[in-house]
Amino acid sequence: MQLKKHIIFPLLFIAFFISNSAFSSSFVKINFPGTEGKIATVWTYKDLVSLSREVVTTVKVDNDGNINFKTYNKSIQNYYVEIRYLRISFLVEPNTQYQVDVAPVDLNNRDLYPKGVVGYLSPNYNIKIKDKEGPELNYELDSLKIIFDDFINENHLALTRGQNSRKLVIDVETKANKYLGHHPNPYLKDYVEIQMAQLKKLSRLYGDDYIVKTYFAKDKIAYNNPAYMSYFNSFWTKYIDTRMRNNIRKRLDSTINVAQSYQTLSALVADDPLLADDNLRELVILRNIPQLWNRKGISHKALIDILYDISRSNNNAIHKQIAINMRRRFEKTELYDFKFVDSKGDSISLNAQEGKFVYIQIFDDECIECLAQMNYTKELYEEFDDIITFVHISVDRSKEDMMKVIKGKEYPWHFVFLEDNYNFIQEYQVHVVPQAILIDKDGSAINLNAILPSDYFKDSFLKMLNDRKGNLNQQNNPYDGIRVRQ
Repeated sequence: MQLKKHIIFPLLFIAFFISNSAFSSSFVKINFPGTEGKIATVWTYKDLVSLSREVVTTVKVDNDGNINFKTYNKSIQNYYVEIRYLRISFLVEPNTQYQVDVAPVDLNNRDLYPKGVVGYLSPNYNIKIKDKEGPELNYELDSLKIIFDDFINENHLALTRGQNSRKLVIDVETKANKYLGHHPNPYLKDYVEIQMAQLKKLSRLYGDDYIVKTYFAKDKIAYNNPAYMSYFNSFWTKYIDTRMRNNIRKRLDSTINVAQSYQTLSALVADDPLLADDNLRELVILRNIPQLWNRKGISHKALIDILYDISRSNNNAIHKQIAINMRRRFEKTELYDFKFVDSKGDSISLNAQEGKFVYIQIFDDECIECLAQMNYTKELYEEFDDIITFVHISVDRSKEDMMKVIKGKEYPWHFVFLEDNYNFIQEYQVHVVPQAILIDKDGSAINLNAILPSDYFKDSFLKMLNDRKGNLNQQNNPYDGIRVRQ
């Protein structure tokens, strides 16, 4: 027994060392004048297909406007730093020291705040990154983007009309390759290749067959390159559901719902000539599962089983992790327990609402449609207050702006100021104003993009209640009876 211990402990140490040596630490220091005392959230995507977010850290900006954090990554990865409605993003290479300088901001400037869009989508600010002698990757990438942006601005119309398209495409490819000759970085090469794929497709001189064979072969897929994966996701969006041959789509629902296995779905999709390659087919199926999830008639359990099949497979370790990330997101039923203090000083949390539905609306003081919804909400409150808790959440720049909206109004439900509650934005997938969220009595999501009061919410809500009464043994489909706002 003693001998076994002496053998096991060194083996465990070696295994630990090997598993962690694949990841290198990078140190990032950011100077962001004007954000002193605010909370900064640093996050990245776990992968660029499921688009599941992973918060790296939350840190308070110090009195000099500085933010410091470490990252651990085994390859180049994009990181985002968000403060209120401001976002900066940059690539981080393993084992690299960064100094990021951001132009000063004035958080009292109304123009910095959302205009119908939430989710920290304000334009990025000028960023300088100093980590080593010579050109830095973010700088090199920006220079490449200028080449393609200038080309599109000058030639978009001629390209789409087919006016000298082949020469135009060859010219910009030559120019980009010349740049790569002086900056031979594999990450930049992936970026150039996917930009050329888009331009060749736009020119209509190259069909889908050419694009798939040339740019989506197994050795070409750049899983960690945001530009590449953005085009991949766009190219294959809703492909299985709407763009495959009709004889395949007719069998799609029954294949998924009855067999409930990846192997059977893959065999069906393999009839499509663009998806003959096993690796590409698996990735395209993963890309399409979130869209199939929202399609009426498709069993959620079947899609979960398909994700389990992929996550148990050893065909592709990256696909396996994508399936795990996607499955965890779909299987998560309990929502983040928000905690707020409303305009009257009363505490409100999700857990305290057990036994009642919760209907949340996101608004700001300049959103005319948001303000108009409040009169409709008042009617709903008078009818459903006993079974629904109504909450309006302000994404204004200050609580004072929110208070001006409700001053003198007889709105008896909860009004809260979001402030720096990034977790709520992330967990509840808040993207636009107005946006409505409907939560079930057990604290699970019915719809994170529910219809607004004026869009016949009452009728839809009553239909959902009646459907539940009519078949108590049938699990409620979150999308039945809820008309999603487009």
